Amino acid sequence: MENKKIVTLTELLIKPEYIPEVLLSAIKTKDLILLEQGTETFVLSRKRDEPNTLVIFAVYQSQELYQWHLEQPYVIDFFAFLNGKWTAPPKSTALELF
Repeated sequence: MENKKIVTLTELLIKPEYIPEVLLSAIKTKDLILLEQGTETFVLSRKRDEPNTLVIFAVYQSQELYQWHLEQPYVIDFFAFLNGKWTAPPKSTALELF
């Protein structure tokens, strides 16, 4: 049976001077994302040994709902807000659930 869920692991490498404001914005955005229909899991964390690296683990019910998520104004605004605040573009990896 094929699993149609979309699972992502995204890393955001943030410039140290922007971490406090990026964390505030990320938490506000996370709270909105958790209200979305189709978002099963959305975990915002950071690497213990690299505190300027935020890590997001997310599970969405389907490709359609994931695409809808990406089109939401608060998601678009968050990534626009990050512009110039990261040391490298976000790295997102698609994962597979078993």
